[in-house]
Amino acid sequence: ASASVSLAPPVSVALTPGTVTLTPSQTQMFTATVSSTSNTAVTWLLSPAVGSISAGGLYTAPASIPSAQTVTVTATSVADSTKKASASVSLAPPVTVAMTPTSVTLTPSQTQTFTANVVNTSNTAVTWLLSPAVGSISAAGLYTAPASISSAQTVTVTATSVADSTKSASASVSL
Repeated sequence: ASASVSLAPPVSVALTPGTVTLTPSQTQMFTATVSSTSNTAVTWLLSPAVGSISAGGLYTAPASIPSAQTVTVTATSVADSTKKASASVSLAPPVTVAMTPTSVTLTPSQTQTFTANVVNTSNTAVTWLLSPAVGSISAAGLYTAPASISSAQTVTVTATSVADSTKSASASVSL
């Protein structure tokens, strides 16, 4: 008598990417690769259940992230539910810029130091812009009014985050 024994490698699941950082409403496509089975389907799980993930593996961060947190994305094999792989999603609150003071009145050659406070990023640097380009501003935020002011006008001082150029704050200078 004889018997036939079929040996098959165990089912395995791999998930890419392994880690990602997202800000509000950003998306990330995760790819689950299931090996050693013809059924390559997976189910998705978020822990904690923050944001959403589609059946195809597209993760969408929530529209609002009040504080930094980490979500674990897990893909579980449908063929063998004991086989799974996980990835880590770091959710970061949006970069914000605040500036003080928000308005000031200056006479010829007077100066005013503006302070830009950038939060939710390790890179707190800003670039400064004057509109119109009347007077000057240093890299440290020191605005100097022109030596001669022929008529009253308003200059907008803008501080733009280097970490996220879509985030800025403005102040007005009345000359």
